[in-house]
Amino acid sequence: MRAARLHAYGAPLVLEDVPEPVMGPRDLLVQIHASSINPIDYKIHAGGQQAFVRLKLPWITGLDLSGTVLAVGPQVQGFQVGDPVYGSPTHTRPGTFAERIAVAYDQLAHKPPDLSHAQAASLPLVFQTAWACLMPALTRSPGQRVLIQAGSGGVGTLAIQIAKDHGAWVATTCSQRNHQLVRDLGADQVIDYRSTSIEEALDEPVHILLDALGGEARARSFQVMAPGGRLASIVSGIPGFTERYGVLGGVLMMLWRTGSFHLKGLLRGVKTATVIRGPEGHILNHANAMIEAGTLRPVIDRTWPLEEINAALDYARTGRTRGKVVIEMPGVH
Repeated sequence: MRAARLHAYGAPLVLEDVPEPVMGPRDLLVQIHASSINPIDYKIHAGGQQAFVRLKLPWITGLDLSGTVLAVGPQVQGFQVGDPVYGSPTHTRPGTFAERIAVAYDQLAHKPPDLSHAQAASLPLVFQTAWACLMPALTRSPGQRVLIQAGSGGVGTLAIQIAKDHGAWVATTCSQRNHQLVRDLGADQVIDYRSTSIEEALDEPVHILLDALGGEARARSFQVMAPGGRLASIVSGIPGFTERYGVLGGVLMMLWRTGSFHLKGLLRGVKTATVIRGPEGHILNHANAMIEAGTLRPVIDRTWPLEEINAALDYARTGRTRGKVVIEMPGVH
């Protein structure tokens, strides 16, 4: 089969023939029709995650997939050959930038029939991340206020829709060119981060804040939090720290920054969380329910063929994408 493999940190991926996946007893063998790019992909390629993810190069990366089941392991439950599925494998066993993959069945869900494979592949990692950030605190109580930082990104576009589905009032930050997009997704207030701070824009505190920016933006977020609120960050900072301070120095700096973040929350009466999502296929059942109800729609910026994976990664790396960048496999229409 064909796959895009990383042979050296910082180098382009190489599209080449590789051995077929080896299945375990709890695995499904899946013909991948589409994948999508997440920031963790190009951070791993650059070597910024070496402190936590040690790769045995060459390595197939990629953490989102939508495809069709080709074979079923003897311990698999709930799936059969021919099922359309989607989901996200573990960070230690990725490999969706390829034509086929063996993946544990509990990391997948049945693909909604109303979605194309490209649409389904754009959802798994970012939906599970957004859900993990919001759901410990998100209720259907009237008056709940939520702020989503970077609302036009992959996580942000879905977090807005999850919060609105639960009846929350939602504010979000993005650039001027994406204001209409986030309004269409349901945002009640849109803040142009280039001209207005969140402290100036919000006239009342928020109960939940999803931080996708880190750094100074995360530090300022405490200023708009209601007492007892939840501030969930999806930014660890480890790639930038390791590039600047080396692997050991980067880990120590990350631990210091994370510790400071949680201590500040404790002192201010705010519940803080650094969210690193694990692959949980059952969470995608909530996505399926929202899609069926018409309250969730994928947002795709561009679709690229696997043969142009490096150009797609360069495009995603700019940080200016609206929603997700999708990779389609050969022969998919």
